Amino acid sequence: MALSTDTTTPQLRPARAPTPLEVEEVVSLRGLEQLQGEWRWLWTRCPTATTFQRPEWLLPWFRNSGASFSPQPPWVITLRSEGRLVGLAPLAIREENGGRVVRLLGEGSAEHLDVLMDPQLAPHGVRLMFDWLALNGERWDTCVFEQLREGSPLLHTPAPDGWGDRTETREPCPRTGLHHYRRILWHGPERKV
Repeated sequence: MALSTDTTTPQLRPARAPTPLEVEEVVSLRGLEQLQGEWRWLWTRCPTATTFQRPEWLLPWFRNSGASFSPQPPWVITLRSEGRLVGLAPLAIREENGGRVVRLLGEGSAEHLDVLMDPQLAPHGVRLMFDWLALNGERWDTCVFEQLREGSPLLHTPAPDGWGDRTETREPCPRTGLHHYRRILWHGPERKV
């Protein structure tokens, strides 16, 4: 092995700082429909995404079942980097047992649910989504994320300080045999869901 005799100082290129993520809310079906192209592009970037996270599945589901799922409009949190959609959390707030519960759209009709998050941003993006939920804590009491798969970023991203957190293993999916997980998060006193 030859040793280099070059003792000059190496030229270092400045590292580019990561672009900050911008959080936006979409609170109407029309707003969701306007995201379809970007949403589809994000779906293709997420290797573990399922059909149930595609706009072609979730938008018809919402048109047919959204009003019975929650009479309130959707509450979709999006993340953008340099204007590009890099994260999408399709949520709704439901009244349950006297509390306001945040749930994923499509619940009860899909095999697996989750947020869509650019794989390079998944833990950071979900943490930012949790921070957004914390900033809007007056709107909800509990988050219940059902039908999560083992590798879900919603399942593994730590909850913010001061939140309650419980994860439950559910029955396996009859079609795939894979277990579902349910994660319950709350701020303030825990409510029965």
